[in-house]
Amino acid sequence: MKAHDISTARVTGAVGTNKVRCCLYADAMDRKTVGAQLRKQFFPLLVEAGFTRKGDVLHRELPGPVVHVVDVQHRPRSGVFQVNLGAHLLALGDVAGGTVPPTAQMRDYDCAWRGSIISGFRNSSDSEFAYGSTEDEAAESVAFLASEWQRQSSLFFDPLSSYPDGFHARAEQALDEDLHPAHLRVWANVAVIVGDSELSKRIAAAALPRVTERATALRDSLEALLA
Repeated sequence: MKAHDISTARVTGAVGTNKVRCCLYADAMDRKTVGAQLRKQFFPLLVEAGFTRKGDVLHRELPGPVVHVVDVQHRPRSGVFQVNLGAHLLALGDVAGGTVPPTAQMRDYDCAWRGSIISGFRNSSDSEFAYGSTEDEAAESVAFLASEWQRQSSLFFDPLSSYPDGFHARAEQALDEDLHPAHLRVWANVAVIVGDSELSKRIAAAALPRVTERATALRDSLEALLA
């Protein structure tokens, strides 16, 4: 899985057969029960990997600076939760064109690259984990998440960790991928940040023919990179 999407990039997981992983329950456990299991089984793995926890959001800062985010989001009424991932190179600025929030306040949607840990129950892109209808089922759901953490988080975060060499390499790979022009613009900007203006222009040139007529702001920003 190559995490290059500024929209939602999903990390492919194994399709499970255990109903606890994802199905919805009318009599689901509450958020408090699942939260206790997350604190017991899941969050310690992230702290061990260098993340700092604040509530259900965890951050890790690497040289660059590069920020990694793990954002646990609950839907209590549906009895499910998701574990969303984000990676951001702070030199890119805010993804929406505003001001980047302080690192400790960043959420997955503040990041240039986003993804999710996949439960894989209903289909290969299903990212919902069930609360379960009993404490044991809640514990089993979180246990499955914990078992998938190392594999899936590595697929997402590893290519977005090493600055500048890893980001430079990923920008070069972007030329060979069928990406949305907005995603190519991100990599063109990364190329500028790592000091490869020629690569930035090549990426921008590859993106321009893919821009729709109405996406004038995107077109203008790509043309500016070619100037």
